Amino acid sequence: MDTSTKILVVGAGTMGHGIAQCAAMRGFSVRVVDQAASMLPKAEALVADHLGFMVSLGRLGPAEAADAARRLTFSTDLPGAAAWADFVFEAVFEDLGVKRELFARLGELTGPEVVLASNTSSFDIAKLCEVTRHPERVIGTHWFHPPQITPCIELIPADRTSAETLDKARELATALGKSATRCTNAPGFVANRIQFAMAAEAMAIVAEGLATPGEVDRIVKSSFGFRLSAFGPFEIADQAGIDVYRAIFAYLYENLGREQFAPPALLEAMVADGRLGLKSGRGFYQYGREEGDKLRRTRDIRLFDRLELFEKENGGEGSKG
Repeated sequence: MDTSTKILVVGAGTMGHGIAQCAAMRGFSVRVVDQAASMLPKAEALVADHLGFMVSLGRLGPAEAADAARRLTFSTDLPGAAAWADFVFEAVFEDLGVKRELFARLGELTGPEVVLASNTSSFDIAKLCEVTRHPERVIGTHWFHPPQITPCIELIPADRTSAETLDKARELATALGKSATRCTNAPGFVANRIQFAMAAEAMAIVAEGLATPGEVDRIVKSSFGFRLSAFGPFEIADQAGIDVYRAIFAYLYENLGREQFAPPALLEAMVADGRLGLKSGRGFYQYGREEGDKLRRTRDIRLFDRLELFEKENGGEGSKG
């Protein structure tokens, strides 16, 4: 998708102005609209401050920052901006009623070919389709905070979303430098189901007095959280061993009695089938004869790179031997 595509961001809050900045830095003309006029100068100032910060870090040149700022306009004129736009990102408050009202209005104000994308983090996209003219152009595009930096965008089509709309959303996300992945339209999508499952258990540990919030954060950042920027949970499971995972689930279930720790049927079937991960050549992924050694080397290179950053951020904490 070329930068002639005109982008409208509705909502000038934390996510909205960040999405707008990201698009402007990639060469797109962007209009940011908010019904609260008081939000607009704040959003413009936050974008200018962040662009300046990126320049100070050497991640953006002064001329590039100035060009990005010039590509952004801020107003309360939704009808005018909607008539101008080719692609709309909705980033208003996470209230389904508010979003439905906005999508009904956007459906009237925009042409039928204009994609209407919601940044909702959990709501059913079908609920937005049903109030919008030409519902086939409605899709979920779940960004993550801070949107100027975090790579992921979850693309969530509803049943009525067209394949063309999904392709346009993926193409634009790629042009914005993001890692876009299609997700099923289900509560919480993918990232928040995983993230909130972890958050719930972390909070339970604190509530039970097993650790303080600081201790939990320290453990997560220096253990599985440390690895998760390099490998996903299924890649890590294959490296550790599916039979090992199954045994840990069984022990936790036996001793804690919580259903979330019951060994998943998927693991039981994999162990029975000899799909034990990297060590057996089959797990969630398939591994060729020489892939094991290559993957271990790749793993160590990635983790040593992350260890250097971890030690820098934590005052040398973390053993080198």
